[in-house]
Amino acid sequence: MATCPLADEDYERYKKIKMQRTPLNTAITFRVDVKNEKTIIDEIIEDISLEKLQEELSESSPRYIAYVSKYTHPDGRCSYPIVFIYFMPRGISPAMAMTYSANKQNLVNRLEIMKSFDADNLETLTEPWLKEKLAFFK
Repeated sequence: MATCPLADEDYERYKKIKMQRTPLNTAITFRVDVKNEKTIIDEIIEDISLEKLQEELSESSPRYIAYVSKYTHPDGRCSYPIVFIYFMPRGISPAMAMTYSANKQNLVNRLEIMKSFDADNLETLTEPWLKEKLAFFK
């Protein structure tokens, strides 16, 4: 199983976005470039809800997603957490599933994201789903 580290230039792009602290929901999708044995940024989409992100993703292609969104805590405070979403649709070839699984934790660590969630179908990716997941981290 090949290790596919995040390309250095894409890590720098990610860091710039991470430091912006924009109030816009932003999705950074990553894919594994098996041929070059790297994980690369596939797309950066600003001002997008999880529901709209469903339209951008394919049910036949796994993706890693770094998603920044506004979260209002029960006490009224607002924060902009970055969450990692491991999107692995059902029915993917075992080889592709193994490649993505084998590289997931290395990418989470490199991106320094503390909140990581898994989704196996597009309908899972909704704002209520994310709020429910984030409520655990009060």
